[in-house]
Formats: sequence, structure tokens, C-alpha cells
Amino acid sequence: MLNGIFTTLSGKAANQTKLDIVANNLANSLTAGFKASRPAFDSDLIDGGIEPDRLPGAYVNISDPYINFSDGPIVQTGNGLDLAIQGSGFFAVSTPTGTEYTRNGQFTINSDRKLVTQDGYAVLSTNGDITVDGSNGGKDIRIEKDGSVYVDKVFVDRLRIVDFADKSTLQYAGTSLFVNTNEKNAEIPADKYTVEQGSYETSNVNAMKEMVDLMSAMRAYETYTQVDQNMADVLDKLIDLGKF
Repeated sequence: MLNGIFTTLSGKAANQTKLDIVANNLANSLTAGFKASRPAFDSDLIDGGIEPDRLPGAYVNISDPYINFSDGPIVQTGNGLDLAIQGSGFFAVSTPTGTEYTRNGQFTINSDRKLVTQDGYAVLSTNGDITVDGSNGGKDIRIEKDGSVYVDKVFVDRLRIVDFADKSTLQYAGTSLFVNTNEKNAEIPADKYTVEQGSYETSNVNAMKEMVDLMSAMRAYETYTQVDQNMADVLDKLIDLGKF
């Protein structure tokens, strides 16, 4: 009986985690550069002789969710400060906690004429921050497919587009910002990409699929809840019988 209760509780917990992941994906389905997370289910078959501190039985777990880094659709805006990376790579940006990475290319210019994210973080070049203040006041900003930045027809710098051999070490640092959690998996210069000016990458969330997953997780959670209630009722009856 106790084995069944703990198995049911583990199933409920796993599906609650899945519900949280799917809900976050749906909430960011319109967030530029957002990458959907996917739950990774696994199960444990516990032998009391091997792990005496845990009851024998089957347990459902969700390991750390993994991030789906597939490309999102590209939207053309005509805005010269909107940039999209086609192919593999990330924009590097400077934040108060260090260098972070994003696919969200909806940039702007701050009061110091620096190219920054919507949150005010400096977009990095191969040499540092990017200043867009030319002979004509920086009105003509051109960004080539290799990331080269021209202001008023004068070359200024080149965007720092980087990649990682193992993207699994990248974790969320915000809705569309990522941080590298393993210094041994150092950034490398991206080489298979093009930068598209006047466009930005949208979220790669498939809203229809997420809705299907949401309904599936809700049904599974309700089933586990019903089984849990049935087991609790049976346990109560057994306790009552033991009083006689």
C-alpha cells in the first residue's frame, strides 16, 4: 500500500513540474528569442536491499529540463536595430553579472549612443561595447551578414556572435537570456550563421503542441490525484478495521 502511495505521489509531482514547464512556455510564446524547455521523464525501480532508506517500488522523476535551442521563425520589421541570427550562434551582451547570451535581437540605442538590449544591457562586439555615433549623428546604421557594423558608411566594429560546442551548459538567466554554467565549455566564435538586419527571431514555442501537452499533463495529474484519493480511502478503512 505504501509503495503505491509513494509511486502516486512521485507521479503527481512529476506532472506538476511538467505543468509548470508547459505553462512557462505558453506564457513566453510571443517573447522574442525565447527557447522552449522540455521535461525529461525517467523512472527508478527501487530494490529495498540496494537502497534500504527508500521503500521498494517504482518512482517517476523529472530530471533537469532541457532547453530546445532550435531556431524560431524570423519576422521582418524593417527596423534597422532589429537583428536576427540565421543559423547557430548567440549575441553576447554585458550584464551586471557578466557576459550572457541571447537570440533576441530587438535592440535599441541608449543615451550614450550605445547599442543595447531592451533591458539596457550593452550588445558586445569583438572589442567591447558598440557606439553608433558617426559623422552624420549615427543616422545610417548598416549591419552586414557577417555582423560587421557600419555607422554613416564607416566601419565601426563587428558583432560578437558566439556559439558553444555543448549547449546543454546554457541555462536561463531571464526570459531570453542565457548564462554558461560550465567554464570548461567556453564560448567559441560562431561560423555558420548570417545576421539579418530589419528582422528578429521570435519564440520557438509551438503553441498548439504546448496546449496538447498541457491537457495531457492535466489529465495525468487528475488521474494520479484520483488514485491517491482511492488509496487514502482504502488506508482509512484498513485503519478502522484494525481498531476492532
